[in-house]
Amino acid sequence: MAGCAACGARAVGPPLARPERELPALGHALAVSAAGLLLALASAAAFVSALWQREGFDLAPPALLRAAETAAWGLKWSALPASFALAFACARLRAHMRRAPERFAGHRPARAGLAATLAVAFVLSALVGVTVPERLRMRELARRAAENAVLYSTDLALARYRRRFGTYPATLEDLRRLEDTDGSVAKLIAAVGAGEYKPETDLASLSAGRAKSRARRRARAADDMPGGGIVFTNYELVLPGGDGVLGTGDDLRISDGLILEAPRAATTKGATTQAAGGGRAH
Repeated sequence: MAGCAACGARAVGPPLARPERELPALGHALAVSAAGLLLALASAAAFVSALWQREGFDLAPPALLRAAETAAWGLKWSALPASFALAFACARLRAHMRRAPERFAGHRPARAGLAATLAVAFVLSALVGVTVPERLRMRELARRAAENAVLYSTDLALARYRRRFGTYPATLEDLRRLEDTDGSVAKLIAAVGAGEYKPETDLASLSAGRAKSRARRRARAADDMPGGGIVFTNYELVLPGGDGVLGTGDDLRISDGLILEAPRAATTKGATTQAAGGGRAH
């Protein structure tokens, strides 16, 4: 036989014959069983940690289920994708072992490891899937709470202005007249700057006659002085919702400290109101 032209080695004899008896390989079985064991241990450790972090070590079925859901949610970006990848790899190794069973040892541990890997992948997927609706609901509640916090902060600033000056401001920029030692008012004005603020004067609440005449004279002077001299008794504030566009169905509305779920419908109750830019009937 010719030697190796690349390295210069020379053949010294014919190749050795295969041994009459070859020991079966154990590497595939060890890999599959180790993958299943590691995934099971990681999931169990996360479950025990979630159960321990709850108030008291409650072993009631509802508490165990909640702990399992918490653990699965914490593993959704680590053990869950790893379980699918390892399940695929273990299935390939197990199929290789089944095609030549005489060449491999440890078929039973390999089956157990593959079963554990598939079980972890299935259980984690089921628990994460069960918690998704509740997580989405909690996220929606958090979003609504953040929106309501902006509305209530604005109402608080408007109430401070009314206590200080006896009227709601004609524009949101007038809130700068308030003391703002911590800069919260400036931040609030910047946050609601894209909204629509509509102060109103309830003329029906004025006594009559001369009081109404004075209100009309103050209304005519509205263009010449801040607030126009009008005592604003009501307001409505509309802010853009999640889409960031004003005038759509998800707009945020607050009127006199009351958050409105839907656009306020115009009603006629005999009370005449005058807004900053003109009058309208309610």
